[in-house]
Amino acid sequence: MLTETFHSIITAARKVFTNWRAMLLLAIVYASLLAALYFFVAVREASIGQVILTFALAIAAPLLFFVLQSMVASQTDEETVGSLLRRSLTSFWKLILISLPLIALGVLIAYLLAKAQNYFGASLNEPDRDLLHQIAARVDAQRAARPIDWKVALLSTVRYLAFGLVLPLAAIHLWLATVHEGLGAAVRKVRTHLAQAFAPQSVLIYIAGFLVFGVAPYFLLFKTTQTKHAWLEVSLLVARLVVVFALTLFGWVITVRALGQSSTNPVTDQADEAA
Repeated sequence: MLTETFHSIITAARKVFTNWRAMLLLAIVYASLLAALYFFVAVREASIGQVILTFALAIAAPLLFFVLQSMVASQTDEETVGSLLRRSLTSFWKLILISLPLIALGVLIAYLLAKAQNYFGASLNEPDRDLLHQIAARVDAQRAARPIDWKVALLSTVRYLAFGLVLPLAAIHLWLATVHEGLGAAVRKVRTHLAQAFAPQSVLIYIAGFLVFGVAPYFLLFKTTQTKHAWLEVSLLVARLVVVFALTLFGWVITVRALGQSSTNPVTDQADEAA
């Protein structure tokens, strides 16, 4: 299984880097999405023009997101930039429709976790208590280690599994099915696609990709390197941002392509290995 997983990832990576024009288009759309999100947060609603701009960005950001996912899911080996753009612009709305139940499920999970957090009295963000604990630990070096708060650990585990693994995997496979088979076929065979989404090989591919487009960018962004030279610090920041941009984009595209190959050609892969 590990051999099949890495074979799918390597094959997807080789095909992604071959069609560099399509990747350039994906990079442009991804940069536009990041810019829309940034200005949506940065722009203040102080005038009518800024309110209109904020409202426009609130609409543009999710549209760009689904256009990007449509491009990633529909990209083929020899597809031209024009055909890729045309197909994604005509099919991204299908991805929005197929994602609505998952969005509703995500909202429900977030609501239930918040209710459970309030019911058990567990806080997932406790900076004040952590600060007091650090101060007390410095004062009394012999103090015993604080026991694990299992309520916090359980709620955190459910949250990370739901929003970091279950919902993204289900969404990717439904997007792939919608782009390649059509919205109606994807809905009719939703149980089959969800079963493929949580197959062992699919989960392994996603976890391997998550290390590239999720974990590595996080450490690059938040684990900074201190330096006494301002120009060097700015240069390192720019370099980190460029690397993070590349890792998130290429990591996500390769992961989706590898998942698409593993879900559409399981029989062929097994036959090739047997031969």
